[in-house]
Amino acid sequence: MSTVPNSNPVSLSTVTSVFGGGGSIRSAASAAGLSAPDGLSEFKGLSSAAFPASGSAWFQYTSGLGGNAPEPLWGSGSVSNPSYAQAFCNVGFQQDKTNDRIAMRWTTGTSAASSSYTYAYVSYTGHDGTTFQAKCVYTTTSSGFVGTVENPASYSPATNTFTNVSDSTYSPIWQWSATVSSGSGTRTISSNPDPIWTVRAGSGASDDSISGPSGGNSISLSATRGTLGPPGGGGGDFCIHEDMKISTQLGDLTIDELLEKSTKVWGWNKEHHQSELTDVLEIKIVEHDTLYKINNIMLTDDHILYTEYYRPLSVNPTKAKTNYGKDSTEIKVGDKLMKKDGTLETVSSIAAYSGTHRTYTVKTVLGNFYADEILVDSEI
Repeated sequence: MSTVPNSNPVSLSTVTSVFGGGGSIRSAASAAGLSAPDGLSEFKGLSSAAFPASGSAWFQYTSGLGGNAPEPLWGSGSVSNPSYAQAFCNVGFQQDKTNDRIAMRWTTGTSAASSSYTYAYVSYTGHDGTTFQAKCVYTTTSSGFVGTVENPASYSPATNTFTNVSDSTYSPIWQWSATVSSGSGTRTISSNPDPIWTVRAGSGASDDSISGPSGGNSISLSATRGTLGPPGGGGGDFCIHEDMKISTQLGDLTIDELLEKSTKVWGWNKEHHQSELTDVLEIKIVEHDTLYKINNIMLTDDHILYTEYYRPLSVNPTKAKTNYGKDSTEIKVGDKLMKKDGTLETVSSIAAYSGTHRTYTVKTVLGNFYADEILVDSEI
């Protein structure tokens, strides 16, 4: 870690040696977290290593009105089912060295709903060689005499215990779950007070750190067996067949590989008229039986694809409008689909794809992504 001296004068060569930028004060300012410096003196005393880079207090989620991650409804799940009932929640972290950031992933779910994962990011500068650590301070209790609990899971760190953050997968992960698969009754997990996470750059008490959320994220999980509950699945018919790979910064990944990697995905920027790397905000996974095969890509009948000039198409435009409020035109043989490499692929076949299949969709900042090299809508 290097620091610009507090003494005068401050030279451009000194600033760029600390922050990089190839001799450009604008690039050095960006690396230093300065938006528009009036002069080189503003760099005095600044260090090339900072976490968070932009001065963020904590991870922020972007859905709805935004706020501290995970969102307030995280950790609250209840399910009743006559045969199998499970409610769970978890939070994990990963260091994304390629994009100089720490990624946070969280989910809450039950055995009666689709899986949904949400993401938030905090950037850093000058810390690629640093081992980040994370901890959670929590108190959780379980009640009931049937089923089993992860309170938390065996791989989850103990309360108030810092653990190294992985740069290859989401770890550490704190997970709580209540499961009842035999017998009859209810098993619950609750927290008091709310869990608080801390992420720091390094392993010392004086290292830069951030903590959150500020409150409102209590754990309340309940699983009941012996009472009829809602069926599995859930949500609209959005989704891409799990065999269709997503175009990412790391190459083409399956949905399960993307779940474990903090990376950016390729999407289409309709304002700039070009493909760009964009952040993953949410992933949903669910089983569906309303799939069609269009050339080689398999997706549900209401999932929107894009033809040239970013015009939306779908097998069932009425359903797409009803489920997502998005207009589209019925796809036909001869239409030309937008591809990742900038070319167009002519639709030569459209056929129903029988059976029930595991499917997914990915919400991105751009609202779209490439599946099997074809541009599709996020539809979350």
